[in-house]
Amino acid sequence: MPLILGGDVGGTKAYLGLYRVDGEALEPVKVERYVSTDFAGVAELLAHFVEGYGQQPDRVVIGVPGPVKHTPVKPVNLPWTIDPEQIAKALGVPRLFLLNDLEATAYGTLALSDDDVIEINRGEPDPTGGMAIIAAGTGLGEAGLAWVDGRYVAVPSEGGHASFAPGTEREAELWSWLFSRHGHVSWERVVSGMGLVNIYEFLRHETPDDEPEWLRAQLCEPGAGARVISAAAQQHSVPLAGEALRMFVSLYGAEAGNLALKMLATGGLYIGGGIAPQILDELTEGSFMQAFTEKGRVSDVLQRIPVRVIKNDDTALLGAAYFGARMAQHVTHPNQGKL
Repeated sequence: MPLILGGDVGGTKAYLGLYRVDGEALEPVKVERYVSTDFAGVAELLAHFVEGYGQQPDRVVIGVPGPVKHTPVKPVNLPWTIDPEQIAKALGVPRLFLLNDLEATAYGTLALSDDDVIEINRGEPDPTGGMAIIAAGTGLGEAGLAWVDGRYVAVPSEGGHASFAPGTEREAELWSWLFSRHGHVSWERVVSGMGLVNIYEFLRHETPDDEPEWLRAQLCEPGAGARVISAAAQQHSVPLAGEALRMFVSLYGAEAGNLALKMLATGGLYIGGGIAPQILDELTEGSFMQAFTEKGRVSDVLQRIPVRVIKNDDTALLGAAYFGARMAQHVTHPNQGKL
């Protein structure tokens, strides 16, 4: 039974897991979570994990934030350089494969059960239609899945860095404010952890007296940001924070709709990343889907697309492991046949 090491290495946290390929299933052997920046690089992280288990994997597949085209890879939001050949040699494995982190998440969605997702739009599922995955967290990741020769193949993307297009006068004011500070304004500047902070700071710039003193103090603490603003909106009903969160959710829906159209995601759109599970009430109250479907003459296309929020934090890890298993042999997962 081949031993597969899958990894999901993000700007904040890293998940590593060992899986055995048992017939047509993946059996988890060991799964661990780490703080990415506790390690000098991926090689040190993987070596620490493998040494703790005491057995070499047969195949290693790691999802990383950023484009995976030429090696070595420089991940977005991580101060590392990843050379797969060098790392494979250090680990004593034949080869290390790299996937874009959302490419890994895309494969992982194929293995999710109904308990792993929350449906916010039933739509009309197309069993062989394209699918899209959008994930706001430290950054904004986007990817797709295309049905090719009887199975799904992930389509990587760096769409989060595409230019932000405001859809209202208010959003145009936000764009102008961000442009004066950063030059190019990407979708990641408004739909991500830093995006919520940017929106909040834009609104606060207009009405600074609306920020409570206790919130101002909390936002000065190390590591504060989107988490504090979200809590201020949800738990403390701070109007300024609430307005920021509502604008964030609407922009999230607008870009999700853009991605769904570009991928023609009649098979569904999945919302991943660390932020979505924390703001489920806001995602389901209506403004996300309103912005998602508000696409003029093709609005009816968006209304028929199923939309689901991913609750399983191990989705990218599962996707990396499944990709490794698919290279080793065909593995059947619960929902979509052979990987």
